[in-house]
Formats: sequence, structure tokens, C-alpha cells
Amino acid sequence: MVTERVGTDTGWDPAVGADESAQRLRAAVLALRQPQAAKRAPAPRSSVYGRAAAAVPDDVHAPSTTVQLAARFRNAETTALMAGTSLCLVVLPTPGPPPPELARSLALLASGSAVVVVLGPSVPRDVPADRSRPLLVPLRADDSLAGEWALVACGPAKRVAFLARAEAEDSWSWLLTRDTIAVQRAATALLERVPFLRLRVPPLVS
Repeated sequence: MVTERVGTDTGWDPAVGADESAQRLRAAVLALRQPQAAKRAPAPRSSVYGRAAAAVPDDVHAPSTTVQLAARFRNAETTALMAGTSLCLVVLPTPGPPPPELARSLALLASGSAVVVVLGPSVPRDVPADRSRPLLVPLRADDSLAGEWALVACGPAKRVAFLARAEAEDSWSWLLTRDTIAVQRAATALLERVPFLRLRVPPLVS
């Protein structure tokens, strides 16, 4: 009597084969449960500074340091704090939350019914549904905004933007403008980063 030997002659081990099948099944199930991981859209690569600078090349200034540009940024911040701002968009140049002085200004804007959005590397995410305080959204590591600095304030009768782009270590090309086309382009490029907020640039009222 000849006893049939299963698996020995072919080198196939039933236990190993079953384990591989289970692993394939598990991978398929995980792929179905997490489709966003495979289908995640690439980060926006558009430069906010570049879009605006193309509209107002005469407003572009020679590169300056962070310390030199702090006063320019505060000028835009002060304008944003004045009446008429309904949307304020900020890009932080350094990782982490907004510095205390800027955080106070943005909180004042939010308490005055303006929608305030802050983007930046390693910003702690905080998106309250009622928008009663600034909305903090971390930038993706592959987003080109990681090398930019901005404050854009818009309203029915207001358009102002401070925009800067890093050219080298502590060297920023920059512009400060009230040009309606330049500010519109910058604001639109920023809102592309937060489509889930469903925000629009407020139209100008003549």
C-alpha cells in the first residue's frame, strides 16, 4: 500500500500557504478600510508670494532679514485689526503656535466676527466648529508654504497683504500691497490649503 504524501514532493507547506493567504486577505481589508492613504491628493505647490508678485512686480522689494520685516508684518497686522476685516489668513514662518502678541491680535479679530485661519509648520491643530477663535491648521511637510510668511486681510472694502518667501537663511523676498488682484490671488492660494473649511474670499463692495 502506497501512502500519498501531501505537500512533501512539491515543497509546499499547507501551514505556510494558509498564513500567506491570511496576510494577503488582511492587506486587502486594510486597503479597503483606509483608501485615503493611497488616494491622498498631493500637497499644493503654488507659491502664494509668487502668485501675488506676478500681479504687482513693482511692489516686490529686495530681500530683507526677519528682524527688518517684523515692522512690515506689524503694519499689515494693524490694518487687519481695523474695522472691516471679515477674513484674515496667516502663514507663520517658524514651527509651532503663533507668538503671544500675534495670538492676541488674531483672537481679537476672531472675537469681532472675522474668520481667522493660521497655517504653519507644526501648528497645533485647532478647528472649532463655531469659528469663535482662530482656526489653526498644520501645513503638510511637502507644502511649498513651509518656506513662506504671510498675512492677508480681506473684507467688503478691504484688501491688504504682507507676503514673503525665503530665498536663503534669514533672507526673504517680500511685498506689502493693497492691490485687489494681488490680494485676491494670495487669499485664493491660501484657501486652497483648507478646502474643508469651505471659505471664500469676501467680494468687494463698491
